[in-house]
Amino acid sequence: MADSETQEEGDRWREENYLAEFCQKIGVKFFFHAGRLWRSMGLRFYVPTPNSLPVSLTANELNLLWGHNVWFLQHAVPDEEEGFPSYAFLLRDKNYDLSHIKSSDRRHNIKRGMKHCEVTRISLRLLLREAEPLIVDTYKRQGRNCDKKVLEAWRRYFLAADGNPLFRAWGAFVGKHLAAAKIEFVFQKGVHPEALFSRTDLLKYYTMNVLLFISTKETMRSDDICYLSHGLRPITGEKESLANFKESMGLGKIECKERLEINPRVKPFLGQPVCSICSYLPKKIFERSEYVRLVAGIAFTYDRQIRYSTSDF
Repeated sequence: MADSETQEEGDRWREENYLAEFCQKIGVKFFFHAGRLWRSMGLRFYVPTPNSLPVSLTANELNLLWGHNVWFLQHAVPDEEEGFPSYAFLLRDKNYDLSHIKSSDRRHNIKRGMKHCEVTRISLRLLLREAEPLIVDTYKRQGRNCDKKVLEAWRRYFLAADGNPLFRAWGAFVGKHLAAAKIEFVFQKGVHPEALFSRTDLLKYYTMNVLLFISTKETMRSDDICYLSHGLRPITGEKESLANFKESMGLGKIECKERLEINPRVKPFLGQPVCSICSYLPKKIFERSEYVRLVAGIAFTYDRQIRYSTSDF
């Protein structure tokens, strides 16, 4: 028993060191607390990994984090704690297969797609060479800005992930063309997808359906993997069509409670006025600036949390 615990501690120490090294290489602020890796998404806003599993933070713990210049924390909380209704995607079924795809149309599309594309593990080096058109197409479909800074950030990401034993990638090929790609990392016996990119002109072959299905199926068959987490609802919101797609793919949508923790020094500057200002901002501003999207997401989430806490529910 002692040897097993020692092995687990050693594995955790190595994983944390590999993730710390990765975050340092891409210039992302981070810290480890409560058994989680907390990464900054910008504006001193942190989310945990894994973030589909609940975590409790005491007042003393929060005061400690505020003292380290953390401004915001978004996380799932246990049912008995204060929070508001949310959702996450968490798959634990080791027998994931086509029976998990509830839509007959979706199953049909996956089968059709498998006739045209092949899914396999790929190197991060391949993404360095071939991912740019996929990234550009994906950002364009999502109405997000994809300038040289964005592409350079992804290039740094691929370079940092390459050679890191926790990171891996999957690719869907139509002929010799990379049509879709998925990047993920392993942490605490779970797999955490980071990004999905795809070429628009090859979506007609259902490349994303096939990529997600086969990579998920093979991942859940691994003896050393206990779950796959697509995470808690993003603070910037998620298009209903995307959430529905993930749910239709059987990726384990679960109901949970969410909470946004706010540094007391920052809280007075949030509230309904900020939400009102964000509501009137032109759509183009949200498309051009990830920071504007993040500020709006934080403001709207905080407003929702206040409304729920003062309701009769």
